[in-house]
Amino acid sequence: MIGKENDLMWDIPSESKHYKDRLGDHFFIIGRKNYEGSLETINKEKALVLTRNHAYDAEAKVFNDVDRAIAYAQAQGEEELFVLGGEQIYELMMPKIDLLYLSTIDFQEKGDSYFPRHEGHDWSVLEEFSHCKDEQTPYSWAFKKLIKK
Repeated sequence: MIGKENDLMWDIPSESKHYKDRLGDHFFIIGRKNYEGSLETINKEKALVLTRNHAYDAEAKVFNDVDRAIAYAQAQGEEELFVLGGEQIYELMMPKIDLLYLSTIDFQEKGDSYFPRHEGHDWSVLEEFSHCKDEQTPYSWAFKKLIKK
């Protein structure tokens, strides 16, 4: 599960910091709904908004075709393009990715959007760690960096 009503269902400062540190100054593909829900926190200069709406206007670059968004990032010299979701964007991109940064949260409530099945691909673990619940961390979480074989 990755969210409910177009929002994350948790706030974990250590996971958020890890996520932002990994993203750094890289370009990223993001769906329109995620983009609109993240306007105050994302780097609009690096956002590549993917939408079916051909008339959509944003402060970021807008694409109606994922391959054009990828080509744009590559033309800008990007070597590690990130994907920030939501669910439909993750589903679309899963066959195209070869590296997966995956956080799993120990959270039991039901959401309405889910990360796509990735177990059908053959992955090797490059890095992993876990972070236990504590005063600053309301939920335990784990991270894996996976590469497609």
